[in-house]
Amino acid sequence: MFTIQIDETLLKYIKIFYQPGIWPRDEGISKIVKRLFYTFFGALLPFFFSTNAFLCADRNEAIFSVQAGIITWVSYVKFVYLLFKKPEILTFLNDPIIVHSIENREEYEQTNKKIKKFMGFVRPYLLALFITAALLDVIKLPMFSNDKGLPGFISFSWNNSEIIFWLSYLLVSVLFMLTAVISLITAIIWYIMLNYSIEYQLLGNKLKKLGAPTKMNQNTNGKREKLKTDVRSQKTSVPDSKKFVENLIVLVKSHRNLIETVERFRSFFSTLFLAQITTSGIVICVAVYNLAYASKESFFQTHLFVSCLLFGLFEIFVVMYLVNEITVASDGLSYCLFESNWIEQTESCKKYVIIMGEVLKQPQQLVILIYPMNLETFMKVVNGAYSMFNILKSF
Repeated sequence: MFTIQIDETLLKYIKIFYQPGIWPRDEGISKIVKRLFYTFFGALLPFFFSTNAFLCADRNEAIFSVQAGIITWVSYVKFVYLLFKKPEILTFLNDPIIVHSIENREEYEQTNKKIKKFMGFVRPYLLALFITAALLDVIKLPMFSNDKGLPGFISFSWNNSEIIFWLSYLLVSVLFMLTAVISLITAIIWYIMLNYSIEYQLLGNKLKKLGAPTKMNQNTNGKREKLKTDVRSQKTSVPDSKKFVENLIVLVKSHRNLIETVERFRSFFSTLFLAQITTSGIVICVAVYNLAYASKESFFQTHLFVSCLLFGLFEIFVVMYLVNEITVASDGLSYCLFESNWIEQTESCKKYVIIMGEVLKQPQQLVILIYPMNLETFMKVVNGAYSMFNILKSF
């Protein structure tokens, strides 16, 4: 039996949540105070961008502030999950479904390779977010910049106080790094969704192997076929079919448990998914507008606009892609069942298989409000962003 434990990178991310007290180790009053502090402190950055969108004189900066405000408000939703839903998040992450138990070595290697390949994408993505946040904090320092602006190329022209400027600079810089830390929960969510699709694939492989002879049976198969008569074959087929049905019942229970777990996951993160679906089109639209028409003072400002575009695309695409993988993997279970050795079973056993085959024909689909989470919805988001871009361009 082979097991795949939680990726070490995710364990490191979890440790980062403990360091600044986002996930406090202590209980009682101290825990409540930290939660209240972070609840109000985390809302300052989206509130700042929302305020700047109304107060700044430059139209392009106002449009960018709207985009940044949307991104940070969605990040704040993630932050609220981190602050108040720690037990539930760890429960999903440590669920036996995520820690796969695999008997076949080849399946184990394929699964392990798939997870490592996925984490090979996640690590550079999150590293790029941290680098971007650090660059935004540094490049607006007086030694690197002539104009007196805040990180994120915010002019802060509506402020005349030197003290308020430096306090705002420090506050925005810290909040940018906090936003990067919050983004680490994205990796946990993606990892859980990936493993749900993998578990469906492993369940399909188990269904295919139902009724297949074991290695010992395969070694003695030739001798047994020569010795047994038709009467004896009928007698021995009964316990074989009973074993088939027992194994099928175990897999049916596993399938039901997987459906319920994925549905709980969908329900738990429905608010976050809804926020991403409804706002990602605006984020993509404004990012394209900034790249096409907004003034680009430096290479770093262009880098910021590109980062916002990629962030908007990846945040919605990866979620839709992983959920689509869950749907596709669950849709193939019926075919996997009928690839098993069910034809050789008794008539009563075949009836169980046919009934279960009808049940498995219905794939698991995740729907948030009225939005089915799949690649088709992602294309609708992109098309909607393009339509909004044309409207924005006309103004």
